[in-house]
Amino acid sequence: MEALAITSLSAADVAKQYEHISELGKGTYGKVDLVAHRTQGTKMALKFVTKNKTKLKSFLREYSLTGSLSCSPFIIKVLDVLFETEDSYVFGQEYAPAGDLFDIIPPQVGLPEEMVKRCMQQLGLALDFMHSKNLVHRDVKPENVLLFDRECRRIKLADFGMTRRVGCRVKRVSGTIPYTAPEVCRANRAEGFLVTTSLDVWAFGVLVFCMLTGNFPWEAALPTDAFYEEFRRWQKAGCPVGTYPSQWRRFTDDALRMFQRLLSAEPEKRCGVKDVFCFIKYELVSELRRRASHRAKRNERSRTTCLRPAPLKRSVLSDPLSPREESGQHQTSGRDKNKSQMVMATAIEICV
Repeated sequence: MEALAITSLSAADVAKQYEHISELGKGTYGKVDLVAHRTQGTKMALKFVTKNKTKLKSFLREYSLTGSLSCSPFIIKVLDVLFETEDSYVFGQEYAPAGDLFDIIPPQVGLPEEMVKRCMQQLGLALDFMHSKNLVHRDVKPENVLLFDRECRRIKLADFGMTRRVGCRVKRVSGTIPYTAPEVCRANRAEGFLVTTSLDVWAFGVLVFCMLTGNFPWEAALPTDAFYEEFRRWQKAGCPVGTYPSQWRRFTDDALRMFQRLLSAEPEKRCGVKDVFCFIKYELVSELRRRASHRAKRNERSRTTCLRPAPLKRSVLSDPLSPREESGQHQTSGRDKNKSQMVMATAIEICV
């Protein structure tokens, strides 16, 4: 990282070299623009990270880590484009023309099972490659999965600003998101916690649930969350067949065995992400159980105490001083127009 040379360019110099096409994403971290190199005609995504939100060391860490992982066909590639402007650090990465995974998941419906399985296989290979290098992504969510087609035949994992080595002790900001493992939710803010690959395994399991259902399984993996507590009690009882938590009735027994291994409350009992590959050959959603689950929901609507599944939302940092927020390369969509209405607090951990 020390060998990286960052060139200074004025706004005029940037405009001379790159033709601005559109804005792909924006947040307090900065923005991502789609541009074309004026000489070569190459399209790329330029990520502008605001200097008062991120230190140069953190920016260079993300760039160098992404570069070192780019040899995987399932991880976004960075380009040999690295510079700073008066107010931003900037690097270039390959352009994913179909946006991100969040944009294509139908709320409360989910994706077709064959598409989910394609995503599982590619993301599993991306995470397994990272874990073989003793690196943990720590921010696995649909916003950080970029698409090269809308059928998910080619997808790539992106945004490595949160990535840390296994065994690194980190602190975290307050709040929670559904992808956050229970041990992180419970972690003392001052003492922090050790980074392990099981954090990605948990987030991967939640992501698979989101893809299949279009909902979160819970708002937070805490005893105060009714959906999580119901799942935890079922798991603690040995996951008895025939008695399923309300959010999980639609899945086949094979899928439930997979989720039990991915979402074990005890980190040391979670499987590796590659272990899910043996489940891809099985059906994951039972149409018979799906219909029964829908009937149960209709009956529950008449009760005043009825709990509704947590709707899928984009996850952004709640701490305004944090250097990380909603990031990655996003296409603007109808669901983005009301993004201010979908903001929720998160517990994405920051290394400090």
